[in-house]
Amino acid sequence: MKKKDTFKIGELSKLFDIGVDSIRYYEKVGILHPVRNDENNYRMYTIDDVRRLALIRELLRLSFSTDQIREYDEDRNVDSTTSLLRAELDVVDAEIAKLKATRDSIQNRLDTITSLCSPDIQDEFETIVIKELPDRKCVMVTDDNLPDNYVSYYVVKYMQSHNTRIDTIGACDCYTLDIPGSNPKSKYYRTKNVFFFAPYLEDADCNYVLQAGRYLSMTYKGALTKTKKLLPQLYTYAQDHQLEIASDPVEMCHIDDYETNDDSEYIIELQLMIK
Repeated sequence: MKKKDTFKIGELSKLFDIGVDSIRYYEKVGILHPVRNDENNYRMYTIDDVRRLALIRELLRLSFSTDQIREYDEDRNVDSTTSLLRAELDVVDAEIAKLKATRDSIQNRLDTITSLCSPDIQDEFETIVIKELPDRKCVMVTDDNLPDNYVSYYVVKYMQSHNTRIDTIGACDCYTLDIPGSNPKSKYYRTKNVFFFAPYLEDADCNYVLQAGRYLSMTYKGALTKTKKLLPQLYTYAQDHQLEIASDPVEMCHIDDYETNDDSEYIIELQLMIK
């Protein structure tokens, strides 16, 4: 069989299953160099161009830039090849570490949701308990009162301005409650701030700490309007047991509209620090 020495752009496109525009782009950026047919000015690609295009496609799959491909192909030797592969191995290792961190975050959030939905846990709902808690590092999104429907806007705004990421699904969005500043006729308390707490948060991303100490805690299931009905029980408990209140109460939304449209599935924890 006669061996083919040159190829038209359409033949190359079919061989590699890529568009002709991609091949023209590789020529434009200087990593592919077809010759022109003197008779019709068509692009003609040699068997060496086939080798070069195979190399281009392989290195693009490894996330090399066209500039890196051009430099490598112009000075290709064993040293440059091993250096190139070592550099790419570092990139792949970094991607693996990133994927592992993402997987760990997803697993932590899934574990949190499933544990809160356990029947054993739900048997304790609307019961006051005293918890000894460590410092909890959080991300404060805003130190201002916000309507619920503005929280996501401020989360996105915060992520953009701080070049970070907050995964809201499965994280705990929290609110320090402003009891004196609240409207007695409202179904909800006014809030002083909005922050997020989750075990997966990186220390470098955190800008706020829930202080270690003793907390009165009550967890309930249902709409957020229940906070105003149940929170007074924590104050009554503190008074009845001669416990001094040390800070404003915090509303921790373990499951809310980030995870469900059904507010009967919300799981909210109220915490009140005591001395």
